[in-house]
Amino acid sequence: MSIYRILVAISYCFCLSAQAEDTTPLPAKATDEQDLLFSELPSVFTASRHEQPVTKAPASIDIINSEQIKRYGWRTVSAMLGSLPGFISTYDRAYHHNGVRGFAPPGDYNTRILVLIDGHRVNESLQDYAGLGQDFLVDMENIERVEVVRGPASSLYGSSALFAVVNVITQRGRDLQGVRTSADLASYGTHRGQLSYGKKFANGLETFLSASHYHSDGRENLNFPGLGTAHNLDEDEVQRVHGKLTWEDFTFSGSWMSRKKYLPTGTTGTTFGEPNVYYHDRRAYADLNYQHHFEGDWAVTGRAFWDSYEFDDDLPYQLSASQTIVNEDRWQGQWFGGELLLSHTFFDAHRLTLGSEFRHNYQELMTNQDVNPSYVYANNNQSTSIVGVYVQDEWTILDNLSLQAGGRYDHYDNFGGTFNPRLGLIYEPRDGTTLKLLYGTAFRAPNAFETAYTCCIASTPWIGNSSLRPEHIETYEIVWEQRLNQYFDLRVSPYYNRLTDLISLRIADTGVRQFQNQGNAEAHGLETQLKGHYENIEGRLSHTYQESRIGGYATSPNAPLHMIKLNLSAPLWQDKLFAGLEVQYVSSRATTIGNRVSNYSITNLTLLSRHWLPGLELTGGLYNLFDEHYVDPASPPLSPDVISQDGRNFRVRMSYEF
Repeated sequence: MSIYRILVAISYCFCLSAQAEDTTPLPAKATDEQDLLFSELPSVFTASRHEQPVTKAPASIDIINSEQIKRYGWRTVSAMLGSLPGFISTYDRAYHHNGVRGFAPPGDYNTRILVLIDGHRVNESLQDYAGLGQDFLVDMENIERVEVVRGPASSLYGSSALFAVVNVITQRGRDLQGVRTSADLASYGTHRGQLSYGKKFANGLETFLSASHYHSDGRENLNFPGLGTAHNLDEDEVQRVHGKLTWEDFTFSGSWMSRKKYLPTGTTGTTFGEPNVYYHDRRAYADLNYQHHFEGDWAVTGRAFWDSYEFDDDLPYQLSASQTIVNEDRWQGQWFGGELLLSHTFFDAHRLTLGSEFRHNYQELMTNQDVNPSYVYANNNQSTSIVGVYVQDEWTILDNLSLQAGGRYDHYDNFGGTFNPRLGLIYEPRDGTTLKLLYGTAFRAPNAFETAYTCCIASTPWIGNSSLRPEHIETYEIVWEQRLNQYFDLRVSPYYNRLTDLISLRIADTGVRQFQNQGNAEAHGLETQLKGHYENIEGRLSHTYQESRIGGYATSPNAPLHMIKLNLSAPLWQDKLFAGLEVQYVSSRATTIGNRVSNYSITNLTLLSRHWLPGLELTGGLYNLFDEHYVDPASPPLSPDVISQDGRNFRVRMSYEF
């Protein structure tokens, strides 16, 4: 499916919409972006699966809106999350990885963070992979707001919600109310184009449709100690389509993404420097959601969905000096399911939420073979089902004291059942002061790759482990939220995490690879964040202190002891020119083999210009402004244990709405 056909299809939709449009006047689109940035944002949905004040939610929460995304020039969800306390973002030239609260082993595909788009689960069925870099399903320009809820949340969401739930809420037709075209030009031969259409009609129908194409040549030369230099092997190409249609209580939405990333590092079994080594990911979903509030404070939510994930690669390796064989993986996962949620307030003091979820993975296909001559090493296919039920009670004991308690039971075909509770006592002793005492558990179910993948390649044999148990986390946390005055808010969050039955890869002396429950982990830390705003100036300053121990490692990999982060945005000329400054300091980290990488500080500067001409918006960004040379720990089993990161680079973006 080419991007050009997609753009033609969108243009056709424009024509149909223009013919069908009701000419009844609609309210003019708001032009004061300051209202978006400096509004109180008093409520959050993700923490309890219904709207509630942030001070009443049983978690430490950050909310990022579209205006902040523009002002700070974040190009990926991973970079945006990396600006928050407790989060770290790393890049291994294949995927972006985000760790949380001292747990960030390289090679983890964001499997211990639950990622949602408009409440729809993004983590796929084969490896729990959730793309947060260029492989995210939605363009950054189409994001209206992001709710980041820290802590275990399996009591509501099931598997993968160990450290955080990230819910990306996309724009609606009313948020655009017309056509938007945008184009990017950036370092490393990078360019990007996007076309979007959004409209809310007077009859209530609301539609949003967007398509984009991204291409980057990548770094021309990448040096890997002990291996050499990779020349022109860092190419990246992405296509996306996203749409949403709302009519009364029903919303139909879906996304499609295709990304082909060439690998300058190579991968297991390939020859370093060999061209045409790539990963190709495709992800798609369709979601039908129903929400209705009945008389008597009854609320019902229903959801039906279908998802697909496909992966293939080309991995050439030298059989001899004169012969190169291409090995390829072909994976496909498809699943469907549904969810039903009922909520009601009893006796004016208890808000009770009941829910159930069903998912059926009807295809979990994982194959591996050589091409020319053809030889099949792996051909694994299975189907599995998951059923979950949950209950939550929010008890308002006093006007300033509430208790939230709930739990969820999940049953899996392969390992059976698991129950995960959550408790939150929330006390507001006076205006502007909130204390939250939080406890919860969560789990990550062993995925299809870990339990079923068996491959007989002589150099790298794999054996699936159907006896794997789910990983579990137990968390204790205190959150103190304090409004200092009308300009500043302070949040302090000490926490303790204990993980058991960690699933990790074990390589036997014979070379056989198998995932096993072979370790536990502990982490404790303190997150402190100061947020402020004055007129059109806003910013936040945070410090994270964290210590962790992970079984199997002498020192926890990719876990800095300290992180300091500053974001500051201010107008330079009225409401027409803004500057956004981001500074991050990350202390020294260990690699997977026990070496140390140095601490680093990077500075990003973004200029945002608008309102000079109607509908025109210009953005210019300098990233790694002072050209800091730094590396990230590599994902095993790559030979280099560090991966060089980008030096000073730029992006220029133009957007026009009409």
